[in-house]
Formats: sequence, structure tokens, C-alpha cells
Amino acid sequence: MKRAKATKLAERRAGGARTGRDGAIDLAIKMQAVEGSDPRMDHIYRVIELVGSSTQSIEDAINVALTRAHQTLRNLRWFEIVRTSGHIEQGKVKHYQVTLKVGFKMEDA
Repeated sequence: MKRAKATKLAERRAGGARTGRDGAIDLAIKMQAVEGSDPRMDHIYRVIELVGSSTQSIEDAINVALTRAHQTLRNLRWFEIVRTSGHIEQGKVKHYQVTLKVGFKMEDA
């Protein structure tokens, strides 16, 4: 019942409008369409926090964190940037740090 209500709400929203926190409901609906899963089937997602670091760029710090997470976690689905920071030496950026929340779908028990 709740899934049907969320789906109807998302369908009523105008062109790309987000529902839920950071569009989480819309994202879950889109992921079901991509996966070809039954929209009545509930999915459970786990969220963890990672910090990626790079001397090159913010984007590289994100990719470092996600590449490492991919080595040990299955079903990675999305990420959200929580914080961006860095380290300065002699007036220049020495390295970038990006804190991410990463969501992945839990497997059936």
C-alpha cells in the first residue's frame, strides 16, 4: 500500500521534481524501472559514510572512495556529498577530502 502511494505521488509531481529527502523516493522508483523489478516488491537500502581523499581533485576523491567501496560492497546505488574539505600547505591545496553517504541495496535474506 505504501509503495503504491509513493509511486502515485511521484507520478503526479511535475517534470523532475523531487520527493522525499534528496529525491530518495524518486530514485528508488527509477532504480526499480532500470532493474525491471516488481514495483510491489520492497527493497531495503543501507547507508554508510565514506571519506575519499586525493591530491588531484574533488572528483578524483569521490572516485577513489567509490572505487574502494565497490571492491567490498555489492549493489551500490547512489551517493550524496555530505562535506567537502581539504588540506592547505604554503597557500595551496595539498589534498582534497570528500565525505560521502553511499547507499546500497541489501540482498534478500
